[in-house]
Amino acid sequence: MEKALSKLSVLPSTRHEREIFVNKCIEEIANGEQNPLLIEIQLKNLEETISLIRKSQIVKDCVRNEADKYHEKTFEVFGAKITKVERREWDYSETNDSVLARYESDLAFAKENIKNRQKFLQAIKPGFIAVDEQTGEPLNAPKVVVNETLQVVIQ
Repeated sequence: MEKALSKLSVLPSTRHEREIFVNKCIEEIANGEQNPLLIEIQLKNLEETISLIRKSQIVKDCVRNEADKYHEKTFEVFGAKITKVERREWDYSETNDSVLARYESDLAFAKENIKNRQKFLQAIKPGFIAVDEQTGEPLNAPKVVVNETLQVVIQ
């Protein structure tokens, strides 16, 4: 029985191969060899399929485990340059900050006000409680989640 991922082996695996493939596809569509609506539907389905595979936590964990076998921060494998990157995401849901909640719920407030307030909250040390001078409310530090991702550059 054929494996599902074996279908990927027929697709381009380098930047050069991708350019040739894309140009041939465009040419076939432009020459009327393929129905553009059918191709659009197939491409949309392929996009969503790829997105679902890449968003799977199981796949993310497997990819990260494989990358961790390389001790360098940046390494080359299978014709690609891969860099291990850490990205911080802040969770403000438990900060108890009514000012930020008001900013986020009122469209009149500029994104800059929200960003400034978030930076203020980020300055609160974990485990400490700050008090908002304007409202007198106790404020908690936002939770920080560090996501390890990979930056992949096809060569």
